[in-house]
Amino acid sequence: MKNYFKLFALILCIGIYSCSSSDDSGDNGGGGGGGLDPEALYRVTFTTNFTETTHPTDYPDNASFGKVFLAAHSPGSNIFNVGSIASDGLKLYAEDGDLSNLVSEHSGGEDNTLMTIITGSSSVGTSTTVTFTVNITPTTTRISFVSKISPSPDWFVGVASFDLVDGNELIESASIRLYPLDAGSDSGTTYESADSPEPGAITQIEGLPFSSGTIASTQLGTLSIERID
Repeated sequence: MKNYFKLFALILCIGIYSCSSSDDSGDNGGGGGGGLDPEALYRVTFTTNFTETTHPTDYPDNASFGKVFLAAHSPGSNIFNVGSIASDGLKLYAEDGDLSNLVSEHSGGEDNTLMTIITGSSSVGTSTTVTFTVNITPTTTRISFVSKISPSPDWFVGVASFDLVDGNELIESASIRLYPLDAGSDSGTTYESADSPEPGAITQIEGLPFSSGTIASTQLGTLSIERID
């Protein structure tokens, strides 16, 4: 009888210890659950390389890039996609440099908490560097970027929904080459082409005036992303 009592006591102790261990594990997991860091700070650097030396064909006298539009957003949000029709806000910005509609398209509403928008205060030179900092959360792990090429019918450089997540971790850094894109709302083959509305999809520009003949367009700059926290 004593042996049965000892066995029962041993089983009871094991059960209590197991429950205690399970509770501790749950408390530790509540701080992040093995997922992404709650927040991270990134430096985003736009470096331009669009000069008469790098792009001699039909190079305009007053070349520049427009005010930057930068967004950290959820995977479900979308600023633009190559091959798709540009939003009205992106069309207006690519044609006239007016950011107001593009910003308003992605501000407010239920999705406002899943997007951080940063805009530049002025145009950007053709051989320079501008830097921004953006806060990233577990729900805003994509980076999108747009800057108009000026003058142009509706051309811009941009990055669409770049993913900052690699596996279960945020990346430390990345460098993305920027090539000319056509918003698809205004036709024209030169920087100073007259307005000629011709709806179409967003495409990457190949050949003239960004390179000679049918050679693929040359790079206009880079977007560098670096975690700094």
